[in-house]
Amino acid sequence: MPGRQKTNEGEAGKMTGEIVIPVNEQLCHSLFYKRGDSLAPKEESLFAYQPLPPFLYEAAFYAGIPAVRPWENNAKYIPVLFDEWAGQKDLLDMHFTNRDQKAALGPMKVSLGVFLQLLYWSNSKPANLQEDPGELTIKPVNLKERLDFIAARPAFYHSYIQLSELMTEMEKQYMKMLALEQMKKKRFFFI
Repeated sequence: MPGRQKTNEGEAGKMTGEIVIPVNEQLCHSLFYKRGDSLAPKEESLFAYQPLPPFLYEAAFYAGIPAVRPWENNAKYIPVLFDEWAGQKDLLDMHFTNRDQKAALGPMKVSLGVFLQLLYWSNSKPANLQEDPGELTIKPVNLKERLDFIAARPAFYHSYIQLSELMTEMEKQYMKMLALEQMKKKRFFFI
């Protein structure tokens, strides 16, 4: 197996298996990971989806480690990303109401990661932070400029507003895509 296995003594002497997943170049970005970083999730979390940390399943995919591929069944996994965004949004509302930019930075990074996963998974692709997201089919208007703005000042209130708008637009795009797929299935069924 391409990842390194680690076993640690857990509570009551039980073995807890972790796997070390190197972060591939496709996921390197100043807000998320740098060269040489790795993730160390519990091995079972690779097969039972969880939304955090961002890009866990992409890291496994790029490292050649078997794991869930949420972009291949986006109708099942994207609603979980919307739920994660709702929780992060509540947290960000609180931090920005209190004018606490420092506390907002972590949730903004998580939320941006959730958005990027949503963006790529809606296009049935794993997230790739080295790829131009403007080339994707399903995307909000002026995406690149808006992402650049958020990435340059992630802890600013205006970046939060921009990210909220991107999430709203992406949700509409995703719902439109689902509706079109349903229409295609019905049309195919009646032919």
